[in-house]
Amino acid sequence: MQTSRRSFLGRAAAGLGLAGSGSLLAPTARANESTAPAFDAVYDIIVVGSGISGTMAALVAARSGAKTLLIEKLNRLGGTSRYSALDFSCVGSDRQKAEGIEDTPEAMVDDMAKVAGGLADRERALNVARNTARAQKVMAEHGVKWKNLLKLGGHSAKRCLIAEGGGAGILRSLWASFERYPNLTVMPSTKLDELILDETGVTGVVVRTHYLFDASLPNDDRDNRSGAVKRFGARQGVIMATGGYARDKEFMKDEVPYLEHTSNSCSEGATAGALKSMIRAGARPVQLGLYRFSFALPTEDFIWGVAIDAKTGKRYCAESLGRNAIALASMRVRQSSGKMPFIVYDDAALELFHNLGRAAKSLAGLNGRNGTMYKFDTLEALARHFETDPKALRATIDAYNADIAAGRDSAFGKDLERSGRKVRPIGKTGPFYGIPMTARWDYCPGGILTDTEARALKLSDGTPLPGLWVVGEAAGGIHGAERLTACSMPDCSVTGMLAAESAVNSAKKSL
Repeated sequence: MQTSRRSFLGRAAAGLGLAGSGSLLAPTARANESTAPAFDAVYDIIVVGSGISGTMAALVAARSGAKTLLIEKLNRLGGTSRYSALDFSCVGSDRQKAEGIEDTPEAMVDDMAKVAGGLADRERALNVARNTARAQKVMAEHGVKWKNLLKLGGHSAKRCLIAEGGGAGILRSLWASFERYPNLTVMPSTKLDELILDETGVTGVVVRTHYLFDASLPNDDRDNRSGAVKRFGARQGVIMATGGYARDKEFMKDEVPYLEHTSNSCSEGATAGALKSMIRAGARPVQLGLYRFSFALPTEDFIWGVAIDAKTGKRYCAESLGRNAIALASMRVRQSSGKMPFIVYDDAALELFHNLGRAAKSLAGLNGRNGTMYKFDTLEALARHFETDPKALRATIDAYNADIAAGRDSAFGKDLERSGRKVRPIGKTGPFYGIPMTARWDYCPGGILTDTEARALKLSDGTPLPGLWVVGEAAGGIHGAERLTACSMPDCSVTGMLAAESAVNSAKKSL
């Protein structure tokens, strides 16, 4: 189904509340198969996926004059970007210049490396950081406005742009710009099944239009056969902006321990079908065993509280650890005890939060059942709510307070200072606050290995696979073990932009 830009914009606004297929070893479609029909339509560039990376790729390609097709398997655009704040770490932004802030791409990548566990690709990360100001300019030219510039956790400089309207505001502005480009076709409810290859490389896609995604199926990529099969040709290339695979528990069950104890903040369409199609086409996967977790509260603010095993009433980790370490510890506790662990704060601790807005959102019940922070007048009332022994909890808090007063953490050795602020003992009188320690799987660091132009690299020899670009979360290896706060947006927006620029400069094939 081809959707007019005007019709699409109405549905996109409404969707925001405002107005693979088969086994991994299945064969890839070949352009010279005797049974293959001619292409149903031919474009210069086909973009698969409509989150921020796909949207940027489609806009940049269309702006260049390329006949561009943007497809999305769900019946609405946006993917996981729809649910993201899309805070944007940007070096050399207009706001930085206006405030006289000195910053460099190297400094940003150094910050990213501190949480990467030695697994990040520094060259590609630097390429992203060096192009963030250019990506910001493209977004500004398409109506995106920024309201704040912040220094967020883990960053050595004030470089994180906050958009008006958050992530939804960014997408609304960019989608509204689709009206400018009559050479851009947008097709929701269109699922990629396979990439089409010939001896020159990737030449198109096999898709199903009128596709009805079904989250109730054990494996939508394998079990859902809805829609009409079409073959679309791409003279200059296919840009895969298909995101991660964090919803595909069947695919990841052997990689992520305790997966059944996680929730998920990704789009329901975040499955592994597109990744499998790229691997079948000969692209090289990288770091598929890595994962990134988050919580309803910023992990940076766990340091001010006390993480408790509900079964024993005792602490179970250093609250200053990184997000993945805390997530895995929380999942282990939940699996062994059968109870949800939780973290305790008092008013003084909340005052130390770098993002008190997230706490306010949780207190208002806006983060879901397992993301709600509860307020209690007494520690005993908190203990009853989380089904733990009040005496054991009180003893744990007393021992913790004695340690903090002595300037140490004898149990787990957690850091007692962050960003110039010192950890304080938990008060003896209320109010007290508690929130479940439910890890959310929110990002897949692994994906397809690419070069600095976002070209997919071959599994066979590491050279570029002609006709295929991979951007955003669909590409792997840039961030390493963990992705720093506010660094998804620069990755997605910059690689989408760079892929489109590279594709439009490639030679056109005769299809």
